[in-house]
Amino acid sequence: MLRLLAPLAVCLGLSVSLPAAASELSDFNAAVDAAMDHQRAALFYLRTGNPLVAEIELESAAERWSEVMGRWGAQGPAAFSDVADWAGEMAAVEAALAGAAAAAAEGEAEAAAAALKPIGGRLSDLRQAAGVLVFADRVAEANRAMDALWVYRRQEIDWADAAQVNDLRAKTAVTAYLYRRLMQTAAPAVAGDPEFVRMAEGTLDGLGLMWGAIDRQDAGTVVNILREIRSFDDLLWLRFG
Repeated sequence: MLRLLAPLAVCLGLSVSLPAAASELSDFNAAVDAAMDHQRAALFYLRTGNPLVAEIELESAAERWSEVMGRWGAQGPAAFSDVADWAGEMAAVEAALAGAAAAAAEGEAEAAAAALKPIGGRLSDLRQAAGVLVFADRVAEANRAMDALWVYRRQEIDWADAAQVNDLRAKTAVTAYLYRRLMQTAAPAVAGDPEFVRMAEGTLDGLGLMWGAIDRQDAGTVVNILREIRSFDDLLWLRFG
């Protein structure tokens, strides 16, 4: 009888531990998001020349990150158990926030922004190493695609150069694909957010108009579309990145 109960106990243990692990991962992701909301707001203010306002956001970011460190600074959720130098990576984010706050307090917007810039990539690398994917990673991928397409905002298009025109088409297609994926994979709360819908649909509408502009070899319209959808892309990063 005891032999029969042992496997059952293991199964019951797993049924309890798996939801607990998932809950801890959700708690961790939510705590990180809370800190990064303030970090992105700080970057926005730094880019618009308001380092003192950015400093306020950085203080909030540091406070939220301190909460993350208090619970997970030494050891992350189970999903991250195999990530090398977890404590060092987490401490590096803490140091970057502190350095950015110090620079912002001195009115050094560029230095503060430079300190903050690697944070998003560092956290994304940690998640990638653990096989953990969050919506912010998909937003970042869409942002990178838009960055690649944005090159044509200032680069003169040689319509006789088939390779260049095909590159413009390819980058338009990739960006559109990633934005459609955002809409398809967003959690219900995000998918139903009017601001998210406006930004995502506005970007996709603009990208849809790119094909006609390319066919007409209308460089002016290409630039105007890029200007419009870039603003949506920036807001998407600020709000949901």
